[in-house]
Amino acid sequence: MTTPALAQPASFGSSDDPREESHDEWWNRQNRLDLQVGPSLIGPQWRAASGFELNLDTRSLTARLSGRIRAGIYGEYEPDINEPYDILRLVEFARYNPPRNSPFYVRAGPINRLTLGTGHIVNFHNSWAAWDDRTIGAETQWYGQHLQVSAFTDDVLFDGVAGGRAAVTPLAFVPDARLRTLTLGFSYVTDLQTRGDTHPELAAYNVDASVNLFDAGDIVLSPFATFAWYSQYGKGIGIGADLWSMNFIDFARFRFRFALYYNGDQFIPGYIGSFYTVHNTRDRIVNTVNFLEEQENERLVGLALGDAVGGNDLVTELRLLLLRRFELWHYFRRHYGSQALSEYHLRLFVQTRDRLNLSVGLDRGNLRGFSSLFGKLGDQTTLFFDAEYRFAGPFWTYIRSRYAYEQIGEAPSGGARYLVQRRFEPMVGFRLHL
Repeated sequence: MTTPALAQPASFGSSDDPREESHDEWWNRQNRLDLQVGPSLIGPQWRAASGFELNLDTRSLTARLSGRIRAGIYGEYEPDINEPYDILRLVEFARYNPPRNSPFYVRAGPINRLTLGTGHIVNFHNSWAAWDDRTIGAETQWYGQHLQVSAFTDDVLFDGVAGGRAAVTPLAFVPDARLRTLTLGFSYVTDLQTRGDTHPELAAYNVDASVNLFDAGDIVLSPFATFAWYSQYGKGIGIGADLWSMNFIDFARFRFRFALYYNGDQFIPGYIGSFYTVHNTRDRIVNTVNFLEEQENERLVGLALGDAVGGNDLVTELRLLLLRRFELWHYFRRHYGSQALSEYHLRLFVQTRDRLNLSVGLDRGNLRGFSSLFGKLGDQTTLFFDAEYRFAGPFWTYIRSRYAYEQIGEAPSGGARYLVQRRFEPMVGFRLHL
């Protein structure tokens, strides 16, 4: 009797992010250097900018390093070179390339799209929401036939969020094929900055279970149940199902998820998410209109975890990945309750061979319902738009745009305050193949 692997070999973090794939075939490796120059708009001020992007693709390592220097009539842009950590920020990503079919994955770089387990606690987490203060994290996973271990930290200096998950198949040797796929997972996540802080320590736990109810080879249906709680806040439960395929006719990878959550007081599903580095139990986002009008009373955006009064949530999610050249990822969590806790995420990636690369990401929080998606972007929004287009020979155009945050100070009670920051950088340059 052969025993199955885990019920759902889920992708972890950026393990299958098509933006970090620099070659089509495992043996076709190529190093390249891009040199760029152009204008830079950060906030209300234009500057001149120059930069580089170095892609390294060797047998054991794939990495991308990039950096930019900006200067204007008021001098250089200080956040580019004002602290030693800026050297680490040159790393967009660095991935170890294990032997083919290896179950091991490890990556360093800004955390970009990390979901732990079912996403009940950690969902679409990133470490770049405050772009000039982005941190370099690490994520790793080992995948065995009956055990899967995942771990991450959003700061390699261990000064942020860290956690992990272990999943096992305890009935791997029973005769029933469905019971053999039963998977039990346990996750633990903590914010290391809250330890010894005046605010309550943030430590979260999650247990989940799933089973392959229907398996047609390429397509699998996996119901799941999850229970999560915070040591000093609330708890919540959820049920749902995934219809997924890791390799559909050697052409596509997809997952469709439908889930229902019931939240107690002081619990928000996926609270450690896209905005956590600027919106947490200490740090908060400031209302832009209130700040620009210099009103005395500080108005904050979003809801603190301790102020959540519970409710129900409905999640619909679709991810489609085609040949590492096209990705569509759509996620919407509709909150049913008295507070604006709905959340939306979108990822879109398109690549054509040696001509065009287009990547778009949108994260929105503090929404009431689906109709809120058609309103103007609020203060609880992150957006990135990256495009590259080769217009002649080795000459390319580059666009880097960010709708993120900048730190504007600290509150008297402790904790940083952040304000929306818009960045737009259209540049031209040329690409050298090394």
